[in-house]
Amino acid sequence: MARGTEPDISKVLWNENDTESFSNETFHHLLMEQYKIYVEMNDRINARRVLANVFFLTLHTAILGILGLSLSRAPVVNQFGLLLITLLGVLVMCYAWWRVVQYYRHLSTAKNLVINELEKRLPCKAIGFAETKALNQDKSYNPLRRMELFLPFIFGLLYIFCFGYVVYLSY
Repeated sequence: MARGTEPDISKVLWNENDTESFSNETFHHLLMEQYKIYVEMNDRINARRVLANVFFLTLHTAILGILGLSLSRAPVVNQFGLLLITLLGVLVMCYAWWRVVQYYRHLSTAKNLVINELEKRLPCKAIGFAETKALNQDKSYNPLRRMELFLPFIFGLLYIFCFGYVVYLSY
């Protein structure tokens, strides 16, 4: 779904059947319980997103370190096919990293929309306000979001340059 074309979440989020049978107290209690569970789920998704980024960043840093160490010892490789298969493997890992980041970003965005909608029925909009304030005041947050999108491509380019360097030295 393209940005800006999301349906009005308030029309699809709320159940229309049997909510009138709840007392006001029961309704608010259930709303608060759902809200707490949903915020916890969103926190867990963000933690998994950070963990995925750390995993891929560590993995690719280790691969580049090993690649650099092996190139310093023997910069000439005689098997072009082995180099090509290795390059394709690490590029697939870069693509997987990018897709994982995209998945978690979209999931987090969707969950934040639901949290903001739930907060409309709560006494205050604490999370929505905090996120809006953080995004508007701390402009350093946006480059971090962009960085997690571009890092897989940067590592992919580093692998391609290493491949080109080894091919150049070998032939």
